[in-house]
Amino acid sequence: MAIFLTILLPYLKDNFQKMTNTFQHIDFDFANAKTNTGTHSFHPYPAKFIPQIPNFFIHQFSKMGDTIYDPFLGSGTTCVEANLLGRHAIGNDVNELAVLMSKVKTTPISEEALQKVEQLINSIYTALENKHLLKEKATTYPEIPRLQDWFKSFVIDEIIIIKKNIQNLIDDDFRDFCLLALASIIVSVSKQDSNTRYVRVEKNIKSKDTIDKFARQLRKMKNIMLETANSLQNGNTNVKVGDSRELGHFNNNQADLAITSPPYPNAYDYHLYHKYRLFWLDMNPYELKKREIGCHAHYSKKNGLTEFDFMKDMKKCFVNISNILKPEKHLVLVIGNSILKGRKIENNELLKKVAQQTSFELVTEYTRTIRLTKKSFNPKIGKIKQEKILLFQNKK
Repeated sequence: MAIFLTILLPYLKDNFQKMTNTFQHIDFDFANAKTNTGTHSFHPYPAKFIPQIPNFFIHQFSKMGDTIYDPFLGSGTTCVEANLLGRHAIGNDVNELAVLMSKVKTTPISEEALQKVEQLINSIYTALENKHLLKEKATTYPEIPRLQDWFKSFVIDEIIIIKKNIQNLIDDDFRDFCLLALASIIVSVSKQDSNTRYVRVEKNIKSKDTIDKFARQLRKMKNIMLETANSLQNGNTNVKVGDSRELGHFNNNQADLAITSPPYPNAYDYHLYHKYRLFWLDMNPYELKKREIGCHAHYSKKNGLTEFDFMKDMKKCFVNISNILKPEKHLVLVIGNSILKGRKIENNELLKKVAQQTSFELVTEYTRTIRLTKKSFNPKIGKIKQEKILLFQNKK
């Protein structure tokens, strides 16, 4: 047996090196690829992970029926691609909205349930016509900080009507489907400038616009789901609200491959830009702020966190990812640079140093150029032009 391994291991290593060299000729820019098709288009999400990357590596390093792990779910891209390719998916995120998004994007909704979309929309319009039957605002308005500073009164009334009708739905999966449709329009009907700019601006929003936008989005999602539901049934997904620095989200040796785009230090405040979506869905942006790795609010303070704090956090994540991954299986990370107190931080180099302190061994690294319309952050904290794709092997 020992002689056999002595002969086999150099052969495997040589062939694996040939394969990784071949990857160097792959155009990871995917410059002309459509990145917002199918259920990927259900909800806006800044700095979205493009589906072509997980799709490529799932093909290369897994087989039908395998389990793919994403420790930072984000918009659920890896899970969707895993299911479409006949793999199972598991994942976690500290952002409750990200978990809802991932669940809805990967959960097939039956044609029978989707037939209730028009019934729901009609009941919402009927309730709007009878808006005078709403209780006094003092009791019907949710306890959301500065709600009337960020939403016009009639918009608040319309969101309440939509949410109340959704909550009356019996089917849990269909209810989540409709809640995600509501969440997707919240910023557009608020006074928040955009998904990446948390300042108040006046918008030309009229009465009934909110319900009209919701109806259009829900119908769009219904049509996509009708086209995609059968393909999503190729695999199952299990997603949880959970911090990748903490143990116990999934079983050891459960996953055959891990693919993710991890947080960037000082790059983005998901708790802030999704704040009113989270509030309206009865989620907690304050708790997310405490637990969000890379949160700009924690790095921008005078005595704020540094890249070394980021490395400590990511080391804990790497250890847990290694536990969940089977031995010799692969981890794919996609990450760009950050600006921290005027200094450019090469996050790929930080993660390579972190990996050296764990069981992960770097196999190879690729560079991809990002379209100017993608991955746009606040220019003061970095506009990302390139990303690195890091391929590690779990040598536990």
